[in-house]
Amino acid sequence: MQFQLNVYLDPADPEVPALWARARPAHEEAFARTVGRSGELVDGQAFADPSTNTVVRVRDGVLRVTEGPYPGTGPEAQAGSHCVAHADSHCVAHATSYYVLDCENLARAVELAALHPAARFDAVEIRPLMTPAGWEM
Repeated sequence: MQFQLNVYLDPADPEVPALWARARPAHEEAFARTVGRSGELVDGQAFADPSTNTVVRVRDGVLRVTEGPYPGTGPEAQAGSHCVAHADSHCVAHATSYYVLDCENLARAVELAALHPAARFDAVEIRPLMTPAGWEM
């Protein structure tokens, strides 16, 4: 089965060590090497700073393009937006990287996600990936 790990970080959270922010590239590389050695890493990339995001929405045929940092903030935000990393709809956590894993099952994906340093500071979301045959999920 394939899973995507979405790594989240809330830079405003006082519990997130400043060291993590400074050492993030080394942490990401070490995680990728560890998971890569198991043969279960398909792909992975770090995202650029969220201030570089572009958000695209089409409503009633009208294209709206806004600059980041977050799709759930600002005047273009939709009511009821939800923060994935926290149970707070007003947080500023953002995805910092993603990894695609090909592993036996969800339990194994959880084991691998727990190895990522962000699991100790913020959140790592696991999402099953579907093939076209599985789109009914």
